[in-house]
Amino acid sequence: MNAPKRPSILLTACLSAAILALLLLVVQRVGARVGTAVQPAPPILSPVWGSDIQQWSAHIAVLADVYGLDPDFIAAVIKEESNGRADVVSEAGAVGLMGVMPAGPGLEWRPPAAELQNPSVNLRWGVGILAEVVRQAGGDVYAALAAYSGGWAQANNRVPRAYAARVLDNYGRAVAARTGQSPDIATHWTVAVEMTRGHVPGEPLLVLGDPPQTGLHLLGKHIIYRAVDATGTAYYVVAYAVPVALAEPANGGLATMVVNQSNDMDLYPQVRPLADGGKTADNSPHVLMACLPSLDRLRGQASTRWFAPSNCTISDR
Repeated sequence: MNAPKRPSILLTACLSAAILALLLLVVQRVGARVGTAVQPAPPILSPVWGSDIQQWSAHIAVLADVYGLDPDFIAAVIKEESNGRADVVSEAGAVGLMGVMPAGPGLEWRPPAAELQNPSVNLRWGVGILAEVVRQAGGDVYAALAAYSGGWAQANNRVPRAYAARVLDNYGRAVAARTGQSPDIATHWTVAVEMTRGHVPGEPLLVLGDPPQTGLHLLGKHIIYRAVDATGTAYYVVAYAVPVALAEPANGGLATMVVNQSNDMDLYPQVRPLADGGKTADNSPHVLMACLPSLDRLRGQASTRWFAPSNCTISDR
């Protein structure tokens, strides 16, 4: 019997080449479609930060999501405390990236200094403390930063307030750069927040830190803090970067708002009486309660909008 005929080697090679070419074409087309569908993720941090801080962006992103803080706000604290160096120890004994005070009298639950030099441990503690003082301050991140620096008992003093102003300056620059605006249009920056609860005057914004010298210009509307409490109520604080002193004329990228400068104070309680004697809750929780040892800094200002709960406790950073 004759053996069955087999395809020639040339025919086999041609078929193999055709199949391979077809597969490559399919892969290329699929890859092209995927390439057009998948957009690169936006950067976690503003481009204003140098490599010493950018290297911690992945850690910051995770903790920002957990604690509800803007990553650039966390980065601004890191800039002031350590400039991104994990091995820094201040004269007061604050350790690491976020300048966290280690275990000691009154802070026995804190990790020791050696543990806080671990960047992951330090960031976890620092961001947790920062989120807590922002919550206590009712969205006044200026007061919160002063408390982060020196504890609530020192929040009205000169050194913690200067610390807060420097952090907000860097943070405002970061927000400006994130929106594509040069942070160098101003020699100094601060932040304004929208507030609708507590002692609410007519205008919608509270400018934190130093007041603007050339009118109120707003840039980069964003959420600086968000959280959900045990009852499921969502809280958030909307903020803007504000140039305190413009180095260049304002352009179309800056929105201008005229703020009511009246000294009259409107007090809006969370629960308002109805005409029929019933009550309804005000469920527009943009800002949390203030927890300040003293309201002297806020008293008599048109932009004062705070509650002062009697159960506040003084906590040192």
